[in-house]
Amino acid sequence: MAGIQTLSFDRSPAASQETDEAGRIVRSEAVSGGWITGRAYDAFFIANILWPVMLLLQFAPGFEGRSGVQFWQLYFVTTPHRWITLLVVLIDRERFQERRMAFIGLALVIVLICLSVRITTGTLTCLLAADYTWNAWHFAAQHHGVFRIYSRIGSPPTLSSAWQISLEKWLIRGFLLYVIFRTAVAASAPGSIETWLSHADWCSLAVPGWLVARELTTLNARAAGRSLYLISCMSLYVSLLWAVHTHRPEMVLSLATASAWFHASEYLAVISWYTRRQEAASGEQNGILRWVAPRWGLMLLMFAVVLGSCSWLLDRDLPDLWLLVNVIVAFLHYSYDGMIWKNRRTAGPQSAPPRNT
Repeated sequence: MAGIQTLSFDRSPAASQETDEAGRIVRSEAVSGGWITGRAYDAFFIANILWPVMLLLQFAPGFEGRSGVQFWQLYFVTTPHRWITLLVVLIDRERFQERRMAFIGLALVIVLICLSVRITTGTLTCLLAADYTWNAWHFAAQHHGVFRIYSRIGSPPTLSSAWQISLEKWLIRGFLLYVIFRTAVAASAPGSIETWLSHADWCSLAVPGWLVARELTTLNARAAGRSLYLISCMSLYVSLLWAVHTHRPEMVLSLATASAWFHASEYLAVISWYTRRQEAASGEQNGILRWVAPRWGLMLLMFAVVLGSCSWLLDRDLPDLWLLVNVIVAFLHYSYDGMIWKNRRTAGPQSAPPRNT
């Protein structure tokens, strides 16, 4: 997500009552340890505590190893997590109607630009470079956004001042961006730049070190979800930085795959939570959302299986076309993601999850 932010609601009397109900849901979660959905679900699908196991699995030979993990991650996790954003935009009728022309206009612009580049240059090189850069920011913003959700659920917002929240935001995003771009240039950086980056690696570790140390010194039961998420996420990216720093390309590839799985898995989990919250807030106003929400788990599974299977077939038979389509969907995913999570400042108490700007 380009930035997970506070869900915004209308401040009419009916909407205020619905928002208060959503707030009670959030407060009940805070009492039980600050989990977004629940202890086990959060641990496995948002904090992704089993990412070290995924790392070990990639060292097995053949399809049971890295090629198998990458197959399932690419076609049945990463691809569905991008396409699901388009589905969420369509079924969330209230939010779509609010900015209908923006959603449609943005889609037309992105499609036109991508087709124009493909036709005029014959390649997607510049689009893929833009995709990598935008995706890096998307990764960093999403991880920070999820952390902010946990922070608001697990502790009162008065515990942090505005400048502390802003500092935390840019430290987290800055460290994650550094690791992502450090990974990208590791193989091609000249010797002098590599030496400088090697020194910068050690300096960058001050960020996760400070964040985790602060978390451990203020550890409490209400913030268990936040603590687990932060430690798991920072451990993964510190491990990736270590693999790059020590020139272990096989380990870098395995950890990069694990980070992609982590990112997509947490997105699908939080989108599921978001869909249920939107359904609770919309009441009788959105019939499609009311029908989808109780069946979301089954629909998500079917969506992933069907889309993953089609992705594999198209990638095998029409790879150039499928790459172009996926670049278009990726750009829509990044931009729509920011739009559907964007917060409107409203009057009244903030009972929804955290704002991330």
